[in-house]
Amino acid sequence: LQESFSRTYNDRKEYHPDAPLGSEGSKKAGVLAIVNELFSIYFSLNTLRLCKNLVRPMEAKKLHDKGTMGELVTYKYYTGRLALFEDQYGDAERNLEYAFENCHVRATKNKRIILRYLVPVKLYLGRLPSATLLQKYGLSEFGPLVDSMRKGDLRTFNDSLVRFQDKFIRQGTYLLLEKCKA
Repeated sequence: LQESFSRTYNDRKEYHPDAPLGSEGSKKAGVLAIVNELFSIYFSLNTLRLCKNLVRPMEAKKLHDKGTMGELVTYKYYTGRLALFEDQYGDAERNLEYAFENCHVRATKNKRIILRYLVPVKLYLGRLPSATLLQKYGLSEFGPLVDSMRKGDLRTFNDSLVRFQDKFIRQGTYLLLEKCKA
């Protein structure tokens, strides 16, 4: 895949998003799909440092905003998660929000996955989600955290954090939620 990325990214033919795919067209049409696959692999292997090697060149040639809506949503999801882990919460919020808002209406599973990272970022930034949103997407683990933040109840917040600690650690959001105490 890394070799495929290099070949598609370095293709010398001019990329035209509306041009039909074929042997005469640019290979850059497939670069975003390849990058998304590499993101998926790197995140599952927990080698996030390699993701930066994909983001920089994509943004340098402005290829990060050329593709199908599904590819763009996936790219924004992964770059949002990457920003979250690098403590760049403004960028994380922007990218994850884009992914959530542009995700297909009936893709509730994907929206739930996006919200698992967007909700902690929003909580850290002081924006509390509604109970309806959490209930709609089955994110009940955040309910007690949000309620305790609304009430200013640190004990309930800590108890809820401890109760769902394993889940938040697996997601990689536990430390961010810990920072919400401050």
